[in-house]
Amino acid sequence: MEPDELKRVLIIDDDPLSLQIAVESLHHMEPSWDIQGFEEPHAALEAAWDLRQCVVITDWIMPGMDGLEISQRLREREEPAGHVYHVIVVTARSAIEDMEKGLESANDFVVKPYDPRELRARIRAGIRQMGRQSRLIADNATLTARAETDPLTGLRNRRAALDLALKEFDRYRRRRHPVSAVMIDIDNFKLVNDTHGHATGDLVLQEVARNLSAGLRPYDTLSRWGGEEFLLLSPHCSFSDALGLAERLRKHLAQSPLQLPEGGTLPVTASFGVASASIVADTLDAVAKSADRALYLAKNRGRNLVAGAIDVPESQTFVTSGTPLEPPN
Repeated sequence: MEPDELKRVLIIDDDPLSLQIAVESLHHMEPSWDIQGFEEPHAALEAAWDLRQCVVITDWIMPGMDGLEISQRLREREEPAGHVYHVIVVTARSAIEDMEKGLESANDFVVKPYDPRELRARIRAGIRQMGRQSRLIADNATLTARAETDPLTGLRNRRAALDLALKEFDRYRRRRHPVSAVMIDIDNFKLVNDTHGHATGDLVLQEVARNLSAGLRPYDTLSRWGGEEFLLLSPHCSFSDALGLAERLRKHLAQSPLQLPEGGTLPVTASFGVASASIVADTLDAVAKSADRALYLAKNRGRNLVAGAIDVPESQTFVTSGTPLEPPN
């Protein structure tokens, strides 16, 4: 049996009497269905866009927006929104050419006058088809999520981070809104593995991921870049704001030691390298390299620090914890 969320039917007809007959006939035959009638196509589209899946029955010939345009708009909405619509066009046209044209965007075609039982049968077939399609979409979404997720930390993996970052830097080049990248590396992680074992090392990675994620804005993205290194992508965040964000995360991490399963605690810190897109460095590769150089400086200066890299045409100036420093020789 299909779930109730699939049993939603929207009927669009600019003729009030025809609409009333269709709605009442289906209500009588299938009282469990959620059936709504609309004389105005735009109102029906708004209702459909709020639903993940539904059957849409539309008259072909209507003023303002005909049934084929409604079908096309619903199709355009399906893939980006993850929705499923089963569209049935109802018309007095019966020529094969009309049927071919109608089925270019609709799923089914019913010729007037029709027996309400025929319409019910076609709706039932549509509900079954939507159920199969919805399950396929859900399965594909699960597979995609698995392919893009680091299984240990639950964060995006490097491949997913790259895809997202490339899109964000493309938007930067078009719109010039601020975008910053922060490279984060857990301090002395090899020593943790050597001293406490890899199981504890895994716990450190998970705890760092949780602590860092807790301090982010909704539109920041934290990913596991590889090993004990993380990438934080922060759109609409200037260089100075990114430095402040990194410093807050550094402090929070340093103040949150790992509770060991066998008892006791393990201090956990990380070093941060910050860089922002600029006219000189307007690609992910350039900004990531700058952030890496800043991260190296933070490590070289003693770890548990935030360093930032500012790219200018003549030279590169580094700052650590908000104070300008010269880069190491």
